[in-house]
Amino acid sequence: MREGDWEIKKSGKGTCSVEKYLGSSAELVIPGKIGEYIPVEIGAKLLKKTSKVRTITIPKTIEYIDPEAFATWRSVESVSADGKRIKSRDGVLYDGTFRTLLFYPPQKDGDDYEAPETLRRVQSGAFSATVRFRTFSFYGAFDEFAAKPSECPRLECFVALSSGAMKCSEGVLFKNRTLVFYPPMKKSCEYSIPEGTESIGYCSEPMFPQQLDVLNVPMSLKAGLAENAGKTGAVNVDYMNSVYASIDGVLFLRKGNKLVLYPEGKKDSFYVAPYGTLSVGEEAFARSHVKSVVLPASLVHIEGNAFYSSDIENIVIPLSVSDIDIRALSGAEHIEKVYVEPRSVGDVFISGSSLSSKKRYAGAI
Repeated sequence: MREGDWEIKKSGKGTCSVEKYLGSSAELVIPGKIGEYIPVEIGAKLLKKTSKVRTITIPKTIEYIDPEAFATWRSVESVSADGKRIKSRDGVLYDGTFRTLLFYPPQKDGDDYEAPETLRRVQSGAFSATVRFRTFSFYGAFDEFAAKPSECPRLECFVALSSGAMKCSEGVLFKNRTLVFYPPMKKSCEYSIPEGTESIGYCSEPMFPQQLDVLNVPMSLKAGLAENAGKTGAVNVDYMNSVYASIDGVLFLRKGNKLVLYPEGKKDSFYVAPYGTLSVGEEAFARSHVKSVVLPASLVHIEGNAFYSSDIENIVIPLSVSDIDIRALSGAEHIEKVYVEPRSVGDVFISGSSLSSKKRYAGAI
C-alpha cells in the first residue's frame, strides 16, 4: 500500500515493512511512523538503481534490513541509525552490538577504514556497491570477511591492529592456515603464497587479480587454487606439492593428470598440452586468450564448458579421447577449425554439433 512517498507492506499488528521510497529527496529520512504503522523492516527494493539519495536516516524502530537492499544504495555517502538492532558510527551501518558490519556507503570519502574493536564480521553484501577505501584495519575480535574482490576494487592492504584469529602477511588476509582475501589493488605483479598455507577461502569470483603476472604456490597448499587463480598470468607450483602441479604456468591436478586451469592472463597464442595429460577439466580454458590448442595423444576426457568464452580459434582433439561432455565446446564462440581423426569420438562429437562445418581431419593441419 502507498502512504505519501512510501510504499509499505503490513508486517504485524500496527507494524510495517518499508518497501519503496517514491520521493526525490537526496537526504532520505525514514519516519518513525508511516500512516498508522510503525516501520520495523526495510525491504530489498527501498531505492531504485538510479536513485540519487546521498544520506539515509533510519528510525530507532527498524529491526531488520534486507541485505539485498544495499546493492541499490550506490549513491549513498552516509547512513545514520541509533536503534536497538541497527546502529551507525561515522556514517557506516552496523548491527546493534557493532559486531557485524551491515553496510559501508560506497560514496563515503576516505582512503582508510578502521573497524570498531568489537567488529567480528563483514556480512555478504556490505560492500555490494563498490567501496572506496584502500586500507582495512581491524582488531583481534575480527574473524569473518564475506566480501568479493569486485566489491572493494580499491583495496590495497589489510592491517591487524591487535592479535586474533585473523592475521595479515604483506597486506593479505589470513585465518589460521587459510588465505581469506587478496586485496585487488595490492601493488605487486608477483605473489608467493606463504609456506604453511593449506587452503584458499571460497569466493564466488577469482580472488587473485588480473595484474598479478605470477602466482607462486607452496608445497603446503591443498585446496582452493583452481577456483581463485583464473585471472593471473601464470601459476607456478612447488614441485613437492602433493595436490597441484604446474607446467609452463598452467595448473594441473596430480591425481588423474588433469589440466584444470589455463590462466586468463597468459599471453601465448599457441599452446600444446603436455603428453601425459589425461583430462581437461570444467572451464579449464574459460576466458583464456590463447588462439590455438593442441591436446595430447594421452588425453581421454574433456569436461563441460572446458573452453567457455575463450578466444580459441583452432583446436586439435586426438584419437585417444574416448569421452567428451556434451557441453565441452559450449560457449567457445570463436572456434574456426576443429582437427579430429576420421571416425574418432572427436569426429562423431563434432559431426553432431553446430561446429560440424568447421571440422578438419588431423592430417590436414
